[in-house]
Amino acid sequence: MLHPNTLLWSSALSLLWSPVWINAAQAQDANDEDGVASCPVKCEPTPETSSAVTAYQPDFFSTYNPVTALDMVRQVPGFSISNGEQARGFGGTAGNVLVNGERPSTKSNNLEEILQRIALSRVVRIELIRGSMPGIDMRGLSRVVNVVLCECSEGGQGTFNAKSTLRGRRIFFTGEATYALRLFDADVTLSLQRNGNGRRIKGFEDVRDQLGQLTQRRDEQAQVWFREWQPTFSVEKKFENGDALRLNGKYWNWMWDLNLVRQISVEQNSALAPGGFDFVKADNKGYGYEIGGDYERAISPNRSAKLIFVNTLRVNNFFDTSDDFSAVGFTQGFQVDVSERRKETILRLLYDWTLNGRHTVQFGTEGALNSRLAGTDIFQNLGLGFVQIPLPVSNTKVSEKRGEVFGSWVYTPTSKLTLESGLRYEISEISQSGDASRKRTFKFPKPSFSATWNVSLKDQLRASMERKVAQLNFGDFVSSVNLTDSLTNVGNPELEPDRTWAFETSWERRFGAKGSVNLKYHYDWISQAQGLVPINNTFDAIGNLGNATRWFVNVQARLPLDSIGLSNATLDANVTIKDSSVIDPVTGQSRIIGDEEPRRWSLDFRQDLNAIKMAWGWNYQNGPTFKQFRLFEKRTIDRGYGNLDAFIETTRIKGMTITAAVDNILEQKNKRTRVFFDGSRANGIVASTAVRTRETGRVYSITVKGTF
Repeated sequence: MLHPNTLLWSSALSLLWSPVWINAAQAQDANDEDGVASCPVKCEPTPETSSAVTAYQPDFFSTYNPVTALDMVRQVPGFSISNGEQARGFGGTAGNVLVNGERPSTKSNNLEEILQRIALSRVVRIELIRGSMPGIDMRGLSRVVNVVLCECSEGGQGTFNAKSTLRGRRIFFTGEATYALRLFDADVTLSLQRNGNGRRIKGFEDVRDQLGQLTQRRDEQAQVWFREWQPTFSVEKKFENGDALRLNGKYWNWMWDLNLVRQISVEQNSALAPGGFDFVKADNKGYGYEIGGDYERAISPNRSAKLIFVNTLRVNNFFDTSDDFSAVGFTQGFQVDVSERRKETILRLLYDWTLNGRHTVQFGTEGALNSRLAGTDIFQNLGLGFVQIPLPVSNTKVSEKRGEVFGSWVYTPTSKLTLESGLRYEISEISQSGDASRKRTFKFPKPSFSATWNVSLKDQLRASMERKVAQLNFGDFVSSVNLTDSLTNVGNPELEPDRTWAFETSWERRFGAKGSVNLKYHYDWISQAQGLVPINNTFDAIGNLGNATRWFVNVQARLPLDSIGLSNATLDANVTIKDSSVIDPVTGQSRIIGDEEPRRWSLDFRQDLNAIKMAWGWNYQNGPTFKQFRLFEKRTIDRGYGNLDAFIETTRIKGMTITAAVDNILEQKNKRTRVFFDGSRANGIVASTAVRTRETGRVYSITVKGTF
């Protein structure tokens, strides 16, 4: 039996002892005539567009006045950036953007951040790759973008973006400065990012009894403030023998504060009278770092190997307090003190082999060590001082040893048809200690298959099948407390990952230089679906619901509007309709899976007025509705009539792009309805309802970005 530890360390041992490294052929000298090492990719001509690859030269994006690679990728027709799943390990977190054909060896830097640090002058072209393609690590994705970079300049170049935002009466500043230079024959990029936001929340909550009579009103005001600093670096060095070394690092330090005041009025003689106050305060902070990178070796023109490593640490501390006052004085108070420390170490070894023009194989192994040490202490004060309240599974450590071996084969029998098959085998050993003691081992094969038929340069059909196994969230193993809503979720050591057979078909049609329509149908058959389950008929916990099904239809389109008289204007539409079915563990009846939006749609309009160096546009997203199901409560979240944002942009100042924007123009209101039952929700006897309406107001901002 292959143990997770074996898989973890075999990655490193394979790198040291494999004959691949002993017999590797030496590549030609990569230096130019002046003896300056070239960058990863030279400025080679743009390839012809094919049915599988659409190449966009920088001139294509000139209409949008881009400053960085991010500005360009955002305007690729029929494409939207996805950072992939949030999961442990590296293989399951694939985003849909490559840089020089490689996936960035980082997990904490999202794709938008990486692209924002690449100056426009370094981009040779943007390639949209649709369907499986030999030599490209698609990882089951139907579309990816490859950003091809030119060789670096000896002189350094910087990019910057600075944003000033007004919410209510608070102004806060965010931004990032990046500088790329050539140092010791390596490409070095340094950046400093400042994130933050603040908002004032106003709202009220009406509580009614089982007869619908108003019994209490809670008027609330809250101030939220978040700030974070993130210095980062990346280094890429090409050696004379063709090897490449890439390193990256990131540190972050954040703080999040909440101050909430609720004024409570109670019903007396058919009128509302002062009933008291609630004060909630949260003082949360944390820090962390990530060090990662990869070493790649070109063994021959058609074979290569790469070793990837990532090490991450996250430390978070949360301290929340709540004090309740009636009309005559203090009634009770709570304190919740939470600390957690998460660590992850990953080693991943890849071997790519292009047998010929029709066959490409990839295989490798990955090992990961993960741990989460979490402690939650809750105290109550009834006027005589704080006394600790026992909470099940509140102080615990969860550790995981996870290993995976994988292989894939891409076969192109004709110029129009591409087939990709793959198999991954995962072993995970999860142990828990502290308030709960448990050790379990999971073993899962995960096959996949996809077929892409390029009907023509305009039309493409794709079908895929894949078995997916979700990763367990370590946070679900430890109890958590929400003072604002008076809710407790207990840790569940018996939680299992859900397993899904996913089937998908899609059709894409491209028209003109900018137009595209993509229609997708997706169906999931799930076993051991996850959701809230009752524990001892007292608590709620994340658990397994049993079998479930889910399907959705998605339409994504970019429509040029020149034909209706709006030159250089496009409208992007994205519509998703979803449904699901699972057996409710409380009522025994069929219902939808909780926390899923049944329908979502958005419209994004932009028009570039090049003659006056201006652009304007707007974005509208509907207000989705979703439900949550607990033991004693049913909750509905309604985002109202939607959100409308608008912007105006100018490049009249040379070297700069200035954007003024207004978000939440319609002042969207969020409505939450909580239905409390007399006993279990299965009884169907409503005890009371609480309807809360919140609004955050409009947001105004000015963003300046450019190069230096």
